[in-house]
Amino acid sequence: MKTVSALASLVVGTVMLLAPTTATAPPGSPAAGARAPTGAWEWPLPGTPAVLHGFDPPAQRWLAGHRGVDLAGPPGQEVSAPSSGIVSYVGRIVDRPVLVIDHGSGLLTSLEPVRSTLVVGSIVAAGDEVGIIGTGAHCDGRCLHWGLRLDGQYIDPLLTIRDTRPSILLPVN
Repeated sequence: MKTVSALASLVVGTVMLLAPTTATAPPGSPAAGARAPTGAWEWPLPGTPAVLHGFDPPAQRWLAGHRGVDLAGPPGQEVSAPSSGIVSYVGRIVDRPVLVIDHGSGLLTSLEPVRSTLVVGSIVAAGDEVGIIGTGAHCDGRCLHWGLRLDGQYIDPLLTIRDTRPSILLPVN
């Protein structure tokens, strides 16, 4: 757990610096040669959605845990890209539709259950509609699960949206 906590601390200070400045689609994809626009991170649902279940990583990678956050939202609600990137997966995993966006610099967003008409290689900007909330898995009919990985390690996606660093009180001169 200390490793995840240390990683989270590192991410808070650096995730904004890791936002991609450009992204190029894979050769042969529909968007080959195009460049993705840059942008800050934002909520994948309109407004500021309620967080129904927070990030709760397991003590060991192979144990059960909650490797993302669940945001309140009904089936059919629009889902947008939390940051610019290239769609790297669209399809079903077990019992739910999943969309994955590669933001570059080792950052991958997974959104589920999301029904999408995008194809692998599609370039998206922060805020672009990427699909709608579908049904399936633990979010069935009530939420969007947002996962974020940095170099294969799940991290709290809320670190990209909220500043959770402690406040520092300075003396008054």
